[in-house]
Amino acid sequence: MVKVKPLAQIEKNYKDAASTAASRYRDAIPTVVWQAAALEGQDIYEAKMMDPSVLARRATEIAQVSDSSFRDALLKKGAPVIASRMAAAAPKMASGYAPIRSALESLVLPPREVDPMANIDNRLKPVVQTMIDAAER
Repeated sequence: MVKVKPLAQIEKNYKDAASTAASRYRDAIPTVVWQAAALEGQDIYEAKMMDPSVLARRATEIAQVSDSSFRDALLKKGAPVIASRMAAAAPKMASGYAPIRSALESLVLPPREVDPMANIDNRLKPVVQTMIDAAER
């Protein structure tokens, strides 16, 4: 069985994290380099979207926003509200995570092995698949 914290504890930890979220958010802003990564993901986006006009508009819009202006928007718009919005969203997060937590609680895993690759195949992959399956329900 996968050890999972009680849902109430998960929700409490999430709410408690809200008090430090704004400062952690602000601290991370200078490290954000979004534009190149967004454009590198263009091929994946194209495969999903397939509408040439939407794709061209996306690339044009991304090119118009520099990393510094993006960081400025994060600082002015995101950082001031993240803590209150996380706190307000905690019940929704908990209810959304509840089926995943429940599925993990019922998952039985084989004992750990010496071979780390075998542990990935026999323990980690079933955990990830269980979470994916539960999230899709």
